[in-house]
Amino acid sequence: MKITLTIEEAMQRASLRLRKKMAYSIDLLRKGERIALSYDRRGGYYLAFSGGKDSQALYHLAQLAGVQFEGHMNLTSVDPPEVIRFVRKHYPEVVLIKPKTSIYNLAIEKQILPSMKVRWCCSEYKEAAGAGKVTLIGIRHQESSRRAKRKEVEISSRKYSGTLEGLEEYRQKVTAMQSPNKKRSNRRGKTAPHEEEDVNITNATEERTLGCISGKESLLISPIIHWTERDVWEFLTNVVRVPHCELYDQGFRRIGCIGCPMSNFRQKIIENQRWPHVKRNWIKAIMAIRHGGVFQGIHTRADNLVRHPGRLQAASPTCGKEQASSSTQTRRTGWKKGNTGLWAGFPAAPRLTA
Repeated sequence: MKITLTIEEAMQRASLRLRKKMAYSIDLLRKGERIALSYDRRGGYYLAFSGGKDSQALYHLAQLAGVQFEGHMNLTSVDPPEVIRFVRKHYPEVVLIKPKTSIYNLAIEKQILPSMKVRWCCSEYKEAAGAGKVTLIGIRHQESSRRAKRKEVEISSRKYSGTLEGLEEYRQKVTAMQSPNKKRSNRRGKTAPHEEEDVNITNATEERTLGCISGKESLLISPIIHWTERDVWEFLTNVVRVPHCELYDQGFRRIGCIGCPMSNFRQKIIENQRWPHVKRNWIKAIMAIRHGGVFQGIHTRADNLVRHPGRLQAASPTCGKEQASSSTQTRRTGWKKGNTGLWAGFPAAPRLTA
């Protein structure tokens, strides 16, 4: 979706509070563009798009800044269909990347479902996107206590977190540390430990220099990290004036994967009722894991496996009446009382016999 709006016109439509944040974000995008083009001369920035309000604000902010970028949306097989339809209709230029295998099959392969503590879904489908490039992401401090600690410029491997100016200092330190190793290895006719990973890039001052990311790493820039939810809605509604996904008008505060491990119990119940096909597929995946009878390398009888949030656990043969009572409650209610695990609200799967 292209907008025919100049920066001057956009600033006039924004409040004074938002105007200052827009100016700062646009300046950050323009400063980092040369680094982005050094890693991807054709595409520039790798913009991580989700179809949600934050990624929309990020997308149109990059348009206003006039920087070179390409939008990519990594699908997970548990994406709300309303979001996919919205992106295809209003953002056809965004590249939709289909997963190599569904999240259900991956759970069966790993013999474990994603959970808050074992959130392998993000590393498999999201975090590796944009590897070897400068990636724009739409995270904000206000979203959570964890994100409040994030910085506007980071390396995905967490070896750097700070500002764009601090990144240059970090690069110089890395260069100084690696240069002596290269000189010693060249005298011996051997390859330095990090030589194959080094990437020559052009920094913000157009100097050919040593890159600071390599392999599957990506340089993450968060232009709207200081924005509030109110800022985002003002920008979309009053400034760029673009449509948003219908789910926001139906009571959803956030848009993401259906049954996200990070969502609360109430949200999981709502999503399971709205998209029952995802719920059915997860039950099939749980059954497949149980049928295999394998968890963390331990082979067990399938009828000794009991339900547990985020993982399967071998039942003790001496669990007694307390375990039987708990199993009965699970079969009646579909989930144990007080359980806030990933698949809250699912009916208990029938027990398997060996």
